Amino acid sequence: MSDSLYAGARRAFRYRGPRRRRAFTLVEILVVIAILVMLIGLLLPAVQGVRAAARQTQCGNSLKQLGLGLQSYMGQAGHLPAGLIRAPNNATSLYQGPGWGWGALILPQLEQEPLFSRLDPATRNLSLDASLIPDAQTQLAVFRCPSSPAAGAGFNEELNASPATPSFALSNYKGVFGDLNTQWDNPSDSCPQPIGSCIAGENGMFGANSRVMPAHVVDGLSNTVMLGETAYGVVGTTNSAGLPIFYRGGTWAGVRDPSARSNAATYQTLAGTTPAGALSREYELNGTSPDAFSSHHPGVVGFTLADGSVRFISTSVEGVILNRLAARNDRQVVGEF
Repeated sequence: MSDSLYAGARRAFRYRGPRRRRAFTLVEILVVIAILVMLIGLLLPAVQGVRAAARQTQCGNSLKQLGLGLQSYMGQAGHLPAGLIRAPNNATSLYQGPGWGWGALILPQLEQEPLFSRLDPATRNLSLDASLIPDAQTQLAVFRCPSSPAAGAGFNEELNASPATPSFALSNYKGVFGDLNTQWDNPSDSCPQPIGSCIAGENGMFGANSRVMPAHVVDGLSNTVMLGETAYGVVGTTNSAGLPIFYRGGTWAGVRDPSARSNAATYQTLAGTTPAGALSREYELNGTSPDAFSSHHPGVVGFTLADGSVRFISTSVEGVILNRLAARNDRQVVGEF
């Protein structure tokens, strides 16, 4: 190799020390940040969707467990538990209540035998015995939908009859009274209360002192809803003034206030039309009544049918279908839902 070539090679491979790193410009940093923000924006709805789907699945599992508990109770007793017990007052021959709800009556079927034994619904009166209050405030996961916000310490403060009446544990599930309005007076019944408090006032699966048997479900167990979701809080529905409706949820134990006329704590109306056939938003899904069947799931509300199956029904379902699903004996074809 000539001297000139050798010198050139030495210069080419001469150690030049560590290379200096080029600093990122402000523009490049902003571009990277923008890309990261865009990726987060794309991923966040997907993550939220997965979480919402998981909560809905868990809610459906609770509806399934409650349905199995009710079917087990019916297998032993021959009928469903009462939607709410109105205990007779022997002094006046009138019914004093409300009292225990269907949720309290199926506690043994939900593996809650110790709690059931302490409450002892067969001999103790929830409306009169203040020592029952702490147990009636027990939080039970099977009665809660994870999509529905908790109420304070898990108590249903919306169903207080007065500040002196304690709140019971929140439940996000109510029995279906039928397509009759629990607040209507029933001129054909001697009960002076609204129809929801009258004995045998229901045309659905649950009512005051009800004992519905499979033979009473003329329309078929797979065509009649038994339980449904009821939200606690705001789901986006507004009233005529444009203000958000706060849904009141329910309770599993029952109702304490002896003067309470409404039984919305344990069962409720489900209907999209009035008896005259007019459309009504009051008791449709996510309806304008704070007691309507409702949910925080986007576009659907969960139900347990009388055959024990679980269905999530679209909030846009036709009103007449809701009426036919709610009534156990109207002999009408339900149709697709």
